[in-house]
Amino acid sequence: MSGVIELPLKYFRARTATANASEIDRTGGLYGFGVINGASIITRGEALGHDLWVDADFLSDVTAAGNAKNTGLKARFTHPGLSSDGLGTYLGKVHNLRTEGDQVLGDLHFQESATKTPDGNLADYVMQLAEDAPEDFGISIVFDHDAAASELHTLENTQGGRFVSPDEDNKNNYPHARLQQLRAADVVDSPAANPDGLFHREQQVAQDAEGLFEYALGLRDDKPDLVALSVDSDRIRAALTRFLSRHNLSLIEEGEPMADAIDTPETPAPPQATREEFAAELQRYITAFGAQGGEWFAAGRSFEDCQALQLSALRAQVESLTAERDELAGRIAAVQLGEEQPEQFGDDTSTEKPQARSLSEGFQNRIRINGASRN
Repeated sequence: MSGVIELPLKYFRARTATANASEIDRTGGLYGFGVINGASIITRGEALGHDLWVDADFLSDVTAAGNAKNTGLKARFTHPGLSSDGLGTYLGKVHNLRTEGDQVLGDLHFQESATKTPDGNLADYVMQLAEDAPEDFGISIVFDHDAAASELHTLENTQGGRFVSPDEDNKNNYPHARLQQLRAADVVDSPAANPDGLFHREQQVAQDAEGLFEYALGLRDDKPDLVALSVDSDRIRAALTRFLSRHNLSLIEEGEPMADAIDTPETPAPPQATREEFAAELQRYITAFGAQGGEWFAAGRSFEDCQALQLSALRAQVESLTAERDELAGRIAAVQLGEEQPEQFGDDTSTEKPQARSLSEGFQNRIRINGASRN
């Protein structure tokens, strides 16, 4: 991953924009071309189609990230497709994000360009739709998912080898979404038959069904208050009880010993790593093996396996360098670099210096002889 794994963008849809026409001002807003106040940006609950859970921390992060952009959060008319970008669908900016209950709300301010797009006046169309049928559309945030932070949260809440969500409403124990970067908040459509907006309605159905099954199977004693399901809980419970009795069946919780089961010693669950231990182990891999170590750690390779892989790679590198060295040595040996015997330069000391010495000695002898004759 060369240090970073590039993941596709995520699109999380909120329930609806706003159902109150008084919150729509067609000539107001920061730019004077209209505003929708109190638009729902994202809602706590299951991110349908993603098998992720949007918790209170995610809402808080979205609020902070949206307000960190001093120029506002970009808004477009639907998401860009694989073969198209957002040019021509720009609506304006979302300002003043705030968390209220289980939702993040914001104010969508339309800019002039949204009134003069290739497809017409999109700003007017969206405001008209918000007035006439707010249940027919919603807002979907576009963001980068922090998979490492999500995995760490899962690890911190794993018990006996199984992730247990700290959010009691997360009945399916979906991993919790974590925000890395917030990019946009786009207006998208949702089915007209869903009066509360696609995201909220289907979330409520799932929660009602979960409560109904728990009550019918005897896992809870309090009768659930069904909002989205038009069924009678007591009738479902009675029908299920008769079915189990008729087929001589009974329910036991996972891990509960059966009556005729052979007692076996219980294997203690391995201790769970803390956040500090997790971070220290990841750093150990990166220190030993570089960026590749991060990939191996994420893939679940043992440290010993990584050492073996690195040793194999180093051996291959040494063999390659040795072969390259031998090839270069052979090339150098084949090249002639000049005469085999070096040339000598300078005076011929074997002839010139003895001759000069003989002349000097003869001159000195004559001086002595002449001096003796004068005396």
